[in-house]
Amino acid sequence: MEEDNFKENEDVIMITKHFWKSINILRGVLPVEEHHLYLFLLSAYYDGLIGKEFIRREVNYEEFFYALENDYRYYELLNIYKPLIKSIPEWPLEQIIEEFTKIDIDIPEFVFNKVFENLLFKLANNQGKFSGEFLLPNEVSRLVLELVDIPSRAKVFNPFAGLASFATHLNNAKSYYGQEINKSTWALGKLRLLRLEKLNKINIDYRVEDSINNWPEFTNFDLVISNPPFNFKIDANIAHQFGWGRMNAETYVISKGLESINYDGKVACVISQGLLFRGGDELKLRKYLVEEGLIETIVSLPSGILKHTGVPVCIMILTRKRNSDSIIKMIDTSSFVDDKNKREKRLKVDELLNHLSNYLHSKVVIEVGIEEVRKNHYNLNIQRYFGDDYKGTPLLELVKAYRGERVVRESLTTGKFVSTSILKDNDVSYQLDINEIKNRKLPFYSNRIESDCILISTRWKSLKPTLFEYTGEPIFIGIDLLAIKVHSTNFEVDPHYLINELRSTKVLKQVAAFQNPGAKTSLNRADFFEIKIEVPTIEEQRAKVKGILELSEKFKLLQIERNALAQGYQVATFDEFASLKHSLGTPRQNILSNAKSLIRFFENNNSEAFIEVKELYNKRYDTSLVGDLIQIKDDVNHISTILEKGENGLVVENFELKPISIKEIDKVLKGTRKNRGNYKPQYKELSSTEISGKAIKANITLFKVLIDNVLSNADKYAFNSKDSENQFIFELKVIEDILELKIRNNGVPFPSNFNIDKFIAKFSTTSVDNGSGLGGYDINRIAKYFKNPDWELQLKNEDIFPVLFRFSFPIIPMINE
Repeated sequence: MEEDNFKENEDVIMITKHFWKSINILRGVLPVEEHHLYLFLLSAYYDGLIGKEFIRREVNYEEFFYALENDYRYYELLNIYKPLIKSIPEWPLEQIIEEFTKIDIDIPEFVFNKVFENLLFKLANNQGKFSGEFLLPNEVSRLVLELVDIPSRAKVFNPFAGLASFATHLNNAKSYYGQEINKSTWALGKLRLLRLEKLNKINIDYRVEDSINNWPEFTNFDLVISNPPFNFKIDANIAHQFGWGRMNAETYVISKGLESINYDGKVACVISQGLLFRGGDELKLRKYLVEEGLIETIVSLPSGILKHTGVPVCIMILTRKRNSDSIIKMIDTSSFVDDKNKREKRLKVDELLNHLSNYLHSKVVIEVGIEEVRKNHYNLNIQRYFGDDYKGTPLLELVKAYRGERVVRESLTTGKFVSTSILKDNDVSYQLDINEIKNRKLPFYSNRIESDCILISTRWKSLKPTLFEYTGEPIFIGIDLLAIKVHSTNFEVDPHYLINELRSTKVLKQVAAFQNPGAKTSLNRADFFEIKIEVPTIEEQRAKVKGILELSEKFKLLQIERNALAQGYQVATFDEFASLKHSLGTPRQNILSNAKSLIRFFENNNSEAFIEVKELYNKRYDTSLVGDLIQIKDDVNHISTILEKGENGLVVENFELKPISIKEIDKVLKGTRKNRGNYKPQYKELSSTEISGKAIKANITLFKVLIDNVLSNADKYAFNSKDSENQFIFELKVIEDILELKIRNNGVPFPSNFNIDKFIAKFSTTSVDNGSGLGGYDINRIAKYFKNPDWELQLKNEDIFPVLFRFSFPIIPMINE
């Protein structure tokens, strides 16, 4: 619960729970995104404007609205909420007001206002994919305002204001001007300020306005403060005014904000950490800000602090007054995060502020000079600057890159391609076995390797150093791998010792400091060569790895013996599976052939009789007849693909990872929108501009298995009966370089003692009558194979949507889509 934002007492918690349960009255009456109507009614009831007198026999709308229109606090808000009230039946309104009467209206206002704020946060957590962007955690908005030193009578401008989170922490002397383009968000923000008693005590001007096209001409603000929406593109014509090819809301706020403050003013933004290290125009902006001494402070916040996204964020504070010392203060908040509940991180803001007031320099606060920033090529990812000062020799002096030969697609199309997943992550077995690699179609970016070398992964958290010994057959590598060869004029280096050091904790810490945060962690090749290792004499090196080499030889012998023992079992199993597959071959082909014939038959006939059949089918099952036949065809093809690779069960490694366009993902999710008996999945597809040219590295067959398992779980456990209020929602969202997939339902909650560890355990099930206990196990295996080991399963029995899955997949460019 969000009541952690306050020092709660038992009354606040009890009343919050009561009202939260009664919000369910609006289930099926209004979309979840409009449930904030409840807060409007609750506030008006507490203020004595509405009560049971309006619902004695039926709702007296004339008197109901008259009472609200005559109160200056609610007059503007009624323009938003009046149409919502008119759109619902009378009975929910009657039941809601009846629930209000069960709580003593004389509770202290400060208690009621805390209850209201708690309900607001809980509603935001349950709403759609964009709702959380409008509401910052209290601890984050408070931290930003504590860090900026502004005058007591400061003039504050808040573009992209959302629910006016920053205004809630201003003192009485400051003036506030906020802009929010979404009318519903503005109305709820206005209601929030009313309840927190800000409207009458602060000079507040909070408007429904577009911050891009209605940015004020005033240039004497003491503070421009904002949490602009991530991934929001600015019109190209506006971007060109700033000399940019492309521009997003974050860079727009920084650029315009610096123009709008006075000489002593500040710009403070909560932005994605991508702005700290991305190239292109953003690199040019960072260089300008650094060289001009305009960046005062950067605060790194860990991923998961914002509820609506797993993207790591930061606070950037800028000043118009040039920093003559060219010093940037950097703060790492990772030591001040309460993550006892690993699915909900909270910033311990009081402890952090206390630490900052007592220490100018510490393990979490440093000052970085301009020369060091230049040395790091204006990369402001603060982990680079908090790393230990390691002793040793940089790899630049020990090895060189081996590029191999770029493959010309016209001359060669297949070969033994080595991906990151094939590299070894083992202290003993680190040699590449070319016999284990199958020939496959080569990606367009392949390089041929025909020499002994060490292969390095530049993606993810481990370098996975793997020794390749060339014996006459080449391998091929892509952009995620780096091939290196020992090459030094001053040192003698044993390759086995080098591999051992590249797997050491000391090196992995350096890798983590150099890597940029996000779903797709990556290591710049120039940074790789800056990594330092100790280089003793060649004799000491060989002595250190002697035992490892001996173990490696024993490991190879054990593998040979294991493979020999397994071969007989595999042959027998394969024969049985081949027999089963053969038996299913004819029925599969018959279903496929008949489905194709029916599709052609109905698609090519548009007579009245055929149209009537299609319409009757649609009316009865709420889906398209031809669409269902196409789905049958696709499902049979999907089953065939699984069977072709299923001799040993679902072995995810047998399914090749390759770029899958987000258009394909979008198509799969659109295909789920059909009646499943007790419920019908909902999915609102992304726009073409959001998904064009983007892909994830995955396997479409496994992605369908993942989706099928989540749906199957809902079939068995979530919905016991058919009900128009049953909701199962897919939400797909592009955030920075991450594709986020949320899947939520409002069905039966999991048992209170159930958690993600039990869900992913093999053969674990909440009911032996319904499931095998393999669904969660397979979901976890596939998510990890897609490089999302930290996927989330949120189980909150009291929430409107008690079950929520969240997956985050790194986005890669889609070439030749």
